[in-house]
Amino acid sequence: MRRMLAAAALALAAAALLLGGQALLDAGWGPALRSAADRVLPYPDVAMWALSPGGEEPDDSYADATGAGTNYVYLVDAADADGSVRELQLIFFGERPDAGGWLEIEARGGSGVRYAACGEGDVPDRAREALVE
Repeated sequence: MRRMLAAAALALAAAALLLGGQALLDAGWGPALRSAADRVLPYPDVAMWALSPGGEEPDDSYADATGAGTNYVYLVDAADADGSVRELQLIFFGERPDAGGWLEIEARGGSGVRYAACGEGDVPDRAREALVE
């Protein structure tokens, strides 16, 4: 009897997690959930560089937690110092990025954890070559 109750409780908890997660995805919080997972999971931090997506339409957007603004989500191609390229998700909180220029990114998993504008001279040659054809 105890095992049946424990199994039922576990099934209910799993269903609640699935429904709650789906509700967050439906509300537009998928990018935030991806970013949170990338920060929590044991991915290594990797320095990467990308061209600023400014001037482009965001791939997604969602209201910030306070409801006072909008967070803009961009998927960008980024390269590490060896020239290996992968897609990263960058979230710009409350404003769109500036057009042009480069970003230096601290990447973790598929997300940019921290990023800042940098000059083209700060981008390693192999990263720049991999992104600019």
